[in-house]
This record gives sequence, C-alpha cells and structure tokens, in this order.
Amino acid sequence: MKKLLLLPLLALVLSGCDTVNTVERANPEMTPDYVAAKKVVTDPSLADIVSIENVIQSTVSGNLLKIQVELKNKTNSYHRFLYRFQWFDKDGMQVTRAAPPWRTSQVEGRETVYVSGVSPSPNAADFRLELLDSLNPTSGGVGGTSSNPRSRTPGK
Repeated sequence: MKKLLLLPLLALVLSGCDTVNTVERANPEMTPDYVAAKKVVTDPSLADIVSIENVIQSTVSGNLLKIQVELKNKTNSYHRFLYRFQWFDKDGMQVTRAAPPWRTSQVEGRETVYVSGVSPSPNAADFRLELLDSLNPTSGGVGGTSSNPRSRTPGK
C-alpha cells in the first residue's frame, strides 16, 4: 500500500522539475537594443535543437561592438554546441585576417543561455554568429581546440 502512495507523490515531484523559479525587478530599468536577425540554416539537426530568441547589441570600452545572443534549447535533453562570431566593417569587409576560434557552450533541456562576443576592432560595424552541432559527428564538431572544427578527431 505504501508503494502505491509513493508512486503518485514521486510523479508529482518529478513533474515540477521542468520549471525554474526566477526573481527580477518588477519595473526593469534595462532598455535592450534589439537587432533584427536573419537566420541561414545549414545544419537542420541543430536548428531543431537550439533556437535564437533575441540578439542585443551594445558598445563597450567606448567604441567596440558587443553582441549578446539568447539561445533556447527546444528539447528536453542536454546539448553541446560550438559558436563563433565573425566581424565586418561598414563596407562588409572582414575585420580580422584569420577566422576566430570556435568556442564551446552547452545548454540543458528547455534552458536558455546567452553567448556574447566583443569585436576586436572599433572598425567593426556588423557581425555574423555561426553555430555548429558539437555532438553530431556528421556536422564535424567534437571537442578539441582547432579553429577548424571539421579537422577534429572524433572522441577528443
């Protein structure tokens, strides 16, 4: 009989694990500068997992462009991905000579995370965020520190 009572109680406790309690100002003072984002999907498997919710820009250190992107995991599972920012001047020319290295981030199921980048030069007027699935071997990303995720050895 005790086991029969424990099952509904356990189900009730586990069903509450999908929510997160939060606290924030009743009257927020922030005024985000939202950026209209154009999305180009080249990895449909990642697009089914992580969605871009918002893109916000600001200026730091006087004249460097800072971009913050809000990403949401649309699944119930943990997921790891790679990302990098490319920076461009007002004429559309890439600001740096070499491609920036890939960075790793992870997101729990249904969680929202923020990734950000700061331009390396005050000449940067625009950006591109690239996302790559690091758990799907067919997309090429699996750990390591190379700036080319396609050259990584699986399992490292």
